[in-house]
Amino acid sequence: MTINDAVSVSILTNRIRSVLETDFTNIMVIGEISNYKLHSSGHSYFSLKDDKAQIKCVLWRGRTLNFKPTDGMKVVARGSVTVYPPQGNYQLDCYELTKSGEGDLWLAYEELKQKLSSLGYFETSRKRPIPKIPLSIGISTSPTGAAVQDMISTLKRRLPLTKVYFRPTLVQGEGSADDIARAIQELNRTDAELIIVGRGGGSIEDLWSYNTEIVADAIFKSSVPVISAVGHETDFTIADFVSDLRAPTPTAAAELASQISFTELIEFANFSNSAMCKSINKIINQKKSGAIERFDKIAYRRITEQIRKNYQIIDSLEISLNNYIKSKLSILNQKVSHFESHFKSLHPLAPFEKGFAALKYDGKYIGNDLSLTEFNEVQIIRKKENINVKILKDNK
Repeated sequence: MTINDAVSVSILTNRIRSVLETDFTNIMVIGEISNYKLHSSGHSYFSLKDDKAQIKCVLWRGRTLNFKPTDGMKVVARGSVTVYPPQGNYQLDCYELTKSGEGDLWLAYEELKQKLSSLGYFETSRKRPIPKIPLSIGISTSPTGAAVQDMISTLKRRLPLTKVYFRPTLVQGEGSADDIARAIQELNRTDAELIIVGRGGGSIEDLWSYNTEIVADAIFKSSVPVISAVGHETDFTIADFVSDLRAPTPTAAAELASQISFTELIEFANFSNSAMCKSINKIINQKKSGAIERFDKIAYRRITEQIRKNYQIIDSLEISLNNYIKSKLSILNQKVSHFESHFKSLHPLAPFEKGFAALKYDGKYIGNDLSLTEFNEVQIIRKKENINVKILKDNK
């Protein structure tokens, strides 16, 4: 065989297509639905799978169904195998789709849901309120997904001085359920006032670790409130039912964790100050108006004396109220200053303001557990400058 005998990719694909579309027509396949998507065009795309293999499927618009397909549902599909040449993929073009059962995963989900519900895991009475202004928050999610970036950026924007404990976690696959449970337990050993547990969207198989009893038990036994943010808004897991609060997405979880931002706190303090002054001025004006009204009704010989007495009472009351205002405003300003000082002290860059510096090597910080003699060159990071220095070692 020589190079002249070679065929193009399209010719080979068409030959394969001819064989598949001739030999595999009007066949019936049973399996579980996975990654079901109803496109805006009306066509449905999904996979049929068992414990050893899977095949892509398409159900064109106009094919009538008497049920709504969902991930994990066991169905029987009748159709023909076709090839999609642009991608070189084969798929099952479904003519009919009938429900065969709800699938092993769905049955397991419902069984565990009923079990935990009977044990009181989902009771509303045991769910704890989420802190209004948490000064420290724990996050358990994958370190590589978009979820962690969305949550951290939201928290930095709304509560920039809040401490975040991030525990990188396996969110799917073998051992992920155990790792999620361990992450919750480890975050409980920090000073976190709130824990967010979650991940981005996926199929029922991808989210399955959050439908396990070990994860549900870890959330149930958590000593601090837990917000569950698993998948998209339409995804519901066992973790969502056990948690103190369910968020539709990871970003929404970060927003729920920061119900009152630092900016809103300052605005509230200013509003309270203004409202208090208006209220006190209203009382003073009412007292003055009352005194004038009483003056018109006085018919006694010592009218002048009574008027002076009333004015003296008003003046005394005004002094007392002014002192009360000053005292309350002073306390409020002290609290705001305390919050501001506390938040600034927690900022990761605060030590740099005092002249401290950090050491890096190869993009990573050098901790106290490492000796500088192990490096030939390090980077010194200060507030306004970075410099590379070489380490001179004593050869004696």
